[in-house]
Amino acid sequence: MFSSLFRRFSSPCSDRRLEPRGTEVDGHVFIDGEAYPLKDWSRRGFSAGAYGAEHYPGDKIALTVELNVEGAALAFDCRAVVVWVDRERRELAGVFTDLDLRVQEKIMRALFAQRADAQNLGAPLHA
Repeated sequence: MFSSLFRRFSSPCSDRRLEPRGTEVDGHVFIDGEAYPLKDWSRRGFSAGAYGAEHYPGDKIALTVELNVEGAALAFDCRAVVVWVDRERRELAGVFTDLDLRVQEKIMRALFAQRADAQNLGAPLHA
């Protein structure tokens, strides 16, 4: 615990999340029938903008996700727990509790292949 706390305050990186996040996400999440644009995505969770519903941290929510992955539409249902809501910035973040691993791997490969191409990092990721 002490070492993780030390890394948090000594790291030069401003983003200290444990999981890498894809921020070039083309899609929406539907919560209670309302569409919200995705802000970012990771293996563990997501955040969405333009949020106006009345959820609170700890709420369990059912989502429908619609993404454009590798030029194709991908839609699926999953579940998450709300971890934070910023009413001022109109954002919500959640951690997945029920998401098909095959779907998640497909999304992550596409997001990080995009990042590698954009940053000219070399060989593409393989399926």
